[in-house]
Amino acid sequence: KKMQINNNLNAMNTLESKLNGLAQNVATVADVSEVTQNQEVTDDLINSIVEQIPTVIAYEANANAIKTQNAVHDVLLDIKA
Repeated sequence: KKMQINNNLNAMNTLESKLNGLAQNVATVADVSEVTQNQEVTDDLINSIVEQIPTVIAYEANANAIKTQNAVHDVLLDIKA
């Protein structure tokens, strides 16, 4: 159980880093866009925004897996007691 939770936590940390990088890309483009208001939307901005979607979904899935593992563990402890 502990190894599964550690795997989920490690995956969540990796996803958090990826999400932070994507958010930084969006913020950087937004800062540049403020200065040059006629700038077109770049592929980098579109990709950074779109890539956040599966990253957030994967992060939530790992969090839900941890919740489920904890619930199963609690039930097993109740049965054992």
